[in-house]
Amino acid sequence: MDKSKGSTWITIICIIIGIMIALQMKSIGNLGGLVTTQRADEMLIEINEMEKENEKLIQKVNELENSISVFENQAADNNEVVEKMLKDANMAKAQAGYTDLVGPGVLIALDYTDDDGFDPFTFNSELLLLLVNELNASGAEAVSINGERIVNTSEIRLAGNHININGKKNAYPFVFKVIGDSKTLSSALNIRGGIFDLLELNYIEVTLEESDKLTVPRYNGTLNFTHAKPVEK
Repeated sequence: MDKSKGSTWITIICIIIGIMIALQMKSIGNLGGLVTTQRADEMLIEINEMEKENEKLIQKVNELENSISVFENQAADNNEVVEKMLKDANMAKAQAGYTDLVGPGVLIALDYTDDDGFDPFTFNSELLLLLVNELNASGAEAVSINGERIVNTSEIRLAGNHININGKKNAYPFVFKVIGDSKTLSSALNIRGGIFDLLELNYIEVTLEESDKLTVPRYNGTLNFTHAKPVEK
């Protein structure tokens, strides 16, 4: 039941019982005047019965008030549970790549500007994968290449004369948006004999810019599981 509707109905019941108590008290008050001894005895019995009924009604009101208190406490507990579930679900979506993320990091551009028909990226297509692996090892929390979010099922591979990323055709320049600690990422990438040196040895021009705020877009594909199933606890 919706908690607001349940609380409303309990409140209405309490109001009705309160009115009944008031009417009972009014009836008792209207029993005055000159009466015979027999009638006085009858009235005394009626008053006693009304007082007992009032006690029952007051007890019922107290029970309903206690029910309201319990209901409100349970509703508060349920809200906390729901809020935690939503928080966990949003975190899972973010980790799976299904949420746009914003944060500090680095902007990396890879290009080849010589007009000689040579394409170092298709000649040595694994270089992009090596850079992604180095970013992950250096604490990157989210990575995109040319607007394509990199997740655990993303493929980066040679497809003829271009590179496929998440099944979509891409060509240089390749722009990486990386969320993480910008200083740590920059240091790891620029280490002597590291990935940037390897890229430059393959005639690729590399630029890196640190940023206080980058937006990495969400993954737009679908994750399909044919054989994998959740473990039942």
